[in-house]
Amino acid sequence: MYAAAAAFHAEHHHLDPTDPDHDGPLMGWITRQRHLKGCGELAPARITELDALGMIWSKNAGAWERGHAYARAWAARTGHLAIPAKETLDGYAIGAWMRRQRKAAGLTDHQHHALDALDPLWQLEPDWNRSYRRLTAYLAEGGSLIGPANRTGHVSDPHFRPGSWLRKQNRLAATGGHTAQQTALLDALGAWQTASPPQPH
Repeated sequence: MYAAAAAFHAEHHHLDPTDPDHDGPLMGWITRQRHLKGCGELAPARITELDALGMIWSKNAGAWERGHAYARAWAARTGHLAIPAKETLDGYAIGAWMRRQRKAAGLTDHQHHALDALDPLWQLEPDWNRSYRRLTAYLAEGGSLIGPANRTGHVSDPHFRPGSWLRKQNRLAATGGHTAQQTALLDALGAWQTASPPQPH
């Protein structure tokens, strides 16, 4: 059954099967492991092995642990947590969960660190997060902060408009529309505030 659990994790990047017709035996086995751990009867080595698969020890549907398991699965697939609010992953509303985390005031240090480990930019608004990543990829491929506003991204992302996005950031900066983290990230790129000056009217 551990092999079945490992195979499920390899395919889905989490260990939260919800289809009893397809994964009934695995679901039953996972429930049994939770029970044994709760009774103190599960060997530490087995706990470690299941932890490596992202075992969700608390099955409360609203548990933070469960949401984090899906966030970890998303990050494993995409490399980030810039998740649109309406996105789901294997039936779980991961976009809504991440939105709650960005707005939550009561996250523990452990929870913050756990999300930071998946994506240091997780607290940023998803569209901005994705666009910033597209810009850094564009620069890594040889792009420049300086150039016409209508220039396109490189071959790997031809629909991105780095100049247009930088111009928008200039406008936001002029009105104090950035968080301290956003300003620091942009400053780390170089002279971004002079890269795409607004055109005169």
